[in-house]
Amino acid sequence: MALTQTQQQLLDHPLMHSHPQAWQSLAASMHVKTYHKDQPIFHHGDPANALWLVLSGWVKLTRQTPNGQETVVGLCTKGELFGKAAMFAHANYPYHGEVIGGDAELAMIPAEVIRHLAQENSPLSASILALFNERIAQAQLKLEHLSTLSASQRLGCFLLRLCHTHPGTKNLQIPVEKNVLAAYLGMKPETLSRSQQQLKPLGIHVAGHTITIDHVEKLREFVCNSCSESGGCDAEDDALGD
Repeated sequence: MALTQTQQQLLDHPLMHSHPQAWQSLAASMHVKTYHKDQPIFHHGDPANALWLVLSGWVKLTRQTPNGQETVVGLCTKGELFGKAAMFAHANYPYHGEVIGGDAELAMIPAEVIRHLAQENSPLSASILALFNERIAQAQLKLEHLSTLSASQRLGCFLLRLCHTHPGTKNLQIPVEKNVLAAYLGMKPETLSRSQQQLKPLGIHVAGHTITIDHVEKLREFVCNSCSESGGCDAEDDALGD
């Protein structure tokens, strides 16, 4: 029987591709739903009842202080998992999840299903933990970048990571408001605008929500030579040809 486009996307995800038998077990329990712009997925403190996979679109993960100040702790797009708290019994989501930039198609894996499957399948459990450990390492590196990289280099690193998750394209669609992206990268919106201008000599062109990268190798050299992870980071993979 032919697979639907959504089923093929799920099967192509590294987690499912490495464990096809697990995908067969999850298929009946997994729910796919389209969320609209600004629609909340869950709130900070809600029971972590599902693990989420982005099939298309963008999701913003935020935390909020008692005085109402918002901190952007994550921006997730196609192929990325979020909601790792679902892997642990009686856990709550440690942030608010909301769709931004337009519609997003999300796959929801019920917590009890993924936890049971992980208990029964040690390789799958290890793969899930490895994916989340990678996200933790990226978050730690992002904190380091705040003191070691310039604003334009931090923006460049973000673009390189998108190139890695969207191989084969030179035109990245980033329907994220400037203030949200700036907050995620630890800068002000006007600093983000200046950073975009500073990347122009490297072949980076911004037109609305479309960013074109002419020469990824130049961008990689500009960013990675100043990073402590140089030589061991997925952003340095050859995900995008010149």
